[in-house]
Amino acid sequence: MKALHIHLYKSLSYRLLSICITFIISFIVTGSMTVASSIASIDAFIKFVVYFLHERAWGKVFRRIKRNRRKARKSQNV
Repeated sequence: MKALHIHLYKSLSYRLLSICITFIISFIVTGSMTVASSIASIDAFIKFVVYFLHERAWGKVFRRIKRNRRKARKSQNV
């Protein structure tokens, strides 16, 4: 369980770091705190959605692989 907490904290700190970097670059490019904040917020939301969809897609791939391996083992045992 401790490892899970470590991964969670590392993931959150990485996400916050990424948001800060996006904000800083956006601020340097635009010169506006409001625009930079909007860009960082939209970027964070889009990356959250894309990450969720990415995880769902890989979950399906791994489930398919496991299912195919089970089928292969059953056909070998017959």
